[in-house]
Amino acid sequence: MELLNKQLAQEIVDRTMGIIGKNINIMDNQGVIIGSGDKKRIDDVHDGAVIVIKQGSGFEITEDEAKRLHGVKPGINLPIYFDGKIMGVIGITGSPNEIRNFGELVRMAAELSLQQAVLMNEIQWDQRLKEELVSQIIHFEGKHDPLFLERAMRLGIDLELARAAIVIKTSDRKRTFTYIKSRLQKEDLLLMQHERIVILKGVPPVDSDHYLKKTTEGWHNGLRKNENIQVKIGVGQYHEGLSGLTKSYRQSVHTLKSGLKLTPQKDIFMYEEYYLPVFLLNASKTGLTEDLQPFYKSLKEKDTKGELTESLRALIETNSDMNKAAQMLFVHRNTLRYRLDKITEITGKDPRKTTDLLHLYLSFLNNELE
Repeated sequence: MELLNKQLAQEIVDRTMGIIGKNINIMDNQGVIIGSGDKKRIDDVHDGAVIVIKQGSGFEITEDEAKRLHGVKPGINLPIYFDGKIMGVIGITGSPNEIRNFGELVRMAAELSLQQAVLMNEIQWDQRLKEELVSQIIHFEGKHDPLFLERAMRLGIDLELARAAIVIKTSDRKRTFTYIKSRLQKEDLLLMQHERIVILKGVPPVDSDHYLKKTTEGWHNGLRKNENIQVKIGVGQYHEGLSGLTKSYRQSVHTLKSGLKLTPQKDIFMYEEYYLPVFLLNASKTGLTEDLQPFYKSLKEKDTKGELTESLRALIETNSDMNKAAQMLFVHRNTLRYRLDKITEITGKDPRKTTDLLHLYLSFLNNELE
């Protein structure tokens, strides 16, 4: 890995020159100028830097010495160390007598800049490795490569901790990511996808559903009030082991999809509230829903005013309570009874019977999820 590159070298040059008002050159460990206040000198070999690298110590260049060396001007050249090795050389242009006093400070500033850049690079690299690990976890197919556990250990990830998956759909991934990341715990894992953010959230094994609901409600409210960002959140359940995390992730994805189709007015979708729709989504992948009769589709085709489908949905939402359904629809109970008779006539299924209502409900879900 190239620690001291042209971009970093020029950043050090620009920052330092703005403070001391002297021209600065940064050379790599071969003595080639890779950053300078004088852009025309970039890629030239600096003989003074070559001497510094060979002898491992600073080298001052007077007016006379500048005339006999190649590509140099009077000044001071000092080695830039990292991890006990010379990574490059920093040169300050000017009379050595005038600049000698702050030469060491400039060198230390350059080394600190290099250390900071390396640290940030390591942090970003670790973050990328963590995201790759999360991707492997959520797409687990029964077998990880031999180095999987070793990588997790090196990154400080305890795979035994209880976690559950949360998927966030947002129109502003960057700001949402920043907000959520600042509110995560050390054991939480994060992954950016194309249109979504995946979080493997640490949870208490007991009453984890309540914990996840309160957590996501807090995120949602904060994003809406403080950042003016609207999000849709799908939440899976906690299951033991790595395969459990994969299962939780799939639950969260399908729950989000179901919620967006069935109740788009809501923002947070908990798996336990969408169990049956998620079951149908999974079943459809294996062709198991192909035999579901299209009762609801037939009803919609003949229901020109939409009163029958509306009544069926009211009956479903009130758990077959005729009085509550009539109140929800603002109609008389006899009117509702008439509509239910029409549904029976069209579909051959009586929504007042539990088994028939289940058939109608499954048909309704299948229609809405397609």
